[in-house]
Amino acid sequence: MSDGERMNFCLSDLVPPLRWSDAARITALADRPGLPDAWWRTLPLHRVLAVLDAEALGDLLTGLALDHWTAAAVGDVLPALHVLDPDEADDPQVAIALDRAGSWHGLLALSGRELADQPFVKARPVLTALFTAVFLRMSPEEAPVFEPVFEPVFDPVPGLIPELIDGPVSGPVEDPPEELVSEIPELIDAAFGDLDDQTWMVAQNRVFSDEPSDPEQLARLLAVHPAVIHDLEAALRDRLSRWLALPEAKPYNEHLTRLTDTFGTAIPKYRFVSAAEWHERELRSLEVPAWRFVLATLPGYRLSGDWLVDGDIEDLRERTRSLIASAERPPTVPRALEMIGSLGIRPDVARQWLESVPQLRAQKASEIDPDRQQGGQQGGLKDVALTRRCFRQPDGRWWLRLDVSADHIQGAEVPLPSGFAAYVGLAPGEDRTVRSAAGEVGLSWHARPVLGSLRRILDEVAAEEGSHIFLTLSEEGMLRVRHLPAADGGDATSRALRLVGYTAPSGTPEQAARVIAARVGLTAPVGRPDLLARLRERGDRDLLSLLG
Repeated sequence: MSDGERMNFCLSDLVPPLRWSDAARITALADRPGLPDAWWRTLPLHRVLAVLDAEALGDLLTGLALDHWTAAAVGDVLPALHVLDPDEADDPQVAIALDRAGSWHGLLALSGRELADQPFVKARPVLTALFTAVFLRMSPEEAPVFEPVFEPVFDPVPGLIPELIDGPVSGPVEDPPEELVSEIPELIDAAFGDLDDQTWMVAQNRVFSDEPSDPEQLARLLAVHPAVIHDLEAALRDRLSRWLALPEAKPYNEHLTRLTDTFGTAIPKYRFVSAAEWHERELRSLEVPAWRFVLATLPGYRLSGDWLVDGDIEDLRERTRSLIASAERPPTVPRALEMIGSLGIRPDVARQWLESVPQLRAQKASEIDPDRQQGGQQGGLKDVALTRRCFRQPDGRWWLRLDVSADHIQGAEVPLPSGFAAYVGLAPGEDRTVRSAAGEVGLSWHARPVLGSLRRILDEVAAEEGSHIFLTLSEEGMLRVRHLPAADGGDATSRALRLVGYTAPSGTPEQAARVIAARVGLTAPVGRPDLLARLRERGDRDLLSLLG
């Protein structure tokens, strides 16, 4: 296949925002020497790259992302980033941003505005390096052929449950003969290859996305009323249900049955992605990896961070904690693995599941191994979802908000709520040091859990008294920090959103309530009384005063 045949698409095919923007009014695109009018939607990309090299095109797209699409996730501006090997974006600024985001997926989920808000991160060189890496692969001399790349099993946080990640890993789900396997993506493409532009955007960003975009945000990007987005989504989901009921969808439905028979109640995301060879292919009709389509059609399963769970992940984690805590005596590791089988956790992922449960991860090994000296019980620890000033951010992790005081700026240690300390893997009696972009910081739990001085970090971000610092630990043990300057004025709703780390326009009070509910761990749609009850339970009096 020649470069021309392989690259018979234009820039707007790769950059969805160009399809729903009035690109003719974007001056940065116009009057490019050597390129015709409307080149971004008429000229094949290999011909564009012959005039604008990969770096120049990456720089151009960076400017568009930062000047025109600041609310769009980086991975939505250029979806091909999702199948780029992170090693190809080998740049110091990208490395810093990746440390801040915690994972490749977390980095691509940040918007340009959010990326610019990250301490120590320079958004423009990061975006230029990312976009350039993609265009380099697509340059004719590179003979580009994109092959999806997915992250391997996550590195375990050093466990207090011994040998938690060295158990056997089973192979992919056994599929039917090869000719039938190859037929499934073609069946899907045939059924969904005629979507109009707006429905296609809803498909990419809402129905077949592992992190669906907010409908109101998508409506603003498409310049339509939010009701249009809801109607398009409802119609597409109805079309999907009707297709699943057709005889020609039988091979696909048989595949879903094999998956649900194999997965149990929880399976790591990487295992789901690799469960069949064609899961990792991109569907031509939707321009998404096939596993996202499968995710949307698996009955009952939800993707939460690194896990695919049948039902609500927090419910399954709580049932796991309760099961271990209710044992007559602290169970051995083999016994703990056997016990959680009653919850539907398959043996080949049981060790990984135990390590993923925050409060179990914080327990001493002696508490589940009677052959060691027994330590104190952790029953008094609160779940992080019920811990004051802790909020679940879009990256799936829980972050603690620190309201900066003069003492913090002078270098005072920072008390940590016990629920958050347990979430980040700190145990009573423990001392440890964690890395940050501004050097090492101490963590300890003696009389109470505390974080050492943040003075260097606060100096780096020019934090002032009254501003906010959001803190978490990445899976690799890196202290991640996000700084929000103190807000001047604003209505009560906007101030409440800022206290949970949300800085986009507030929208209606109902929309704000949904955002806050999600960030305090309420997964189902809830009414205002339920949200206020949760805030009272957590002790978030500042939020209550603004919302009550």
